[in-house]
Parts: sequence; C-alpha cells; structure tokens
Amino acid sequence: MNLAEFWRSLSQDAELKVSLAQPAPYEIRWVVPVVLGVVAVLCLTAGSAASILLGVVLLLVTAGTVVWIWRESAVRAASRGAWSTLLYCRRCPNQFPPDKALAA
Repeated sequence: MNLAEFWRSLSQDAELKVSLAQPAPYEIRWVVPVVLGVVAVLCLTAGSAASILLGVVLLLVTAGTVVWIWRESAVRAASRGAWSTLLYCRRCPNQFPPDKALAA
C-alpha cells in the first residue's frame, strides 16, 4: 500500500498519524547570512587591513552558511519526495521503496 495514501486514510487522532508523517520542509531563514554579508561589506569598506581581513573571513562564513542552507533544503526536499513514493506493509509495519517490494 502506498504510504502517503495510507497516512491520509488515518484518523486525525491515530498514533501512526504522527510517526508516519511526511518529513517537515526546511524552513529557510536568511537573517544570519544577510546580516553576516552586510557586516562583511561594512568591514571591507572600512579601509584598515584588519577590517578588510575580517570582512573577507565574514564573506567566507556567509558563503558557507548559504551553501549549508541550500544543501539542507535540498536534502529535506529529497526526503519529502522519497516519502511520497514509499510503500507501507500493514502486516509488518515497515516502509520500503517500490523497487524493494516483493510480489505476494
């Protein structure tokens, strides 16, 4: 049985409704990278060697943060997509991809 269909068929107060739920989407919060980027630009425009070095380091941290956010978002999207294709065995409560299904 398709897991998504089985999950939708459960009543709202069913215990399985929570444990079999689709993974939550990643909530992207751009506040940290934007603030880091603004501070980095301010440091780069200050002019002293120490502030320029700090600005470069902050730009690298900003880039790393953006990459981390992008990767986490992609991983969550992939897990949500995989969830929608999973099958569910009601005899032995297991979830498995369709290519691992055995003919009964």
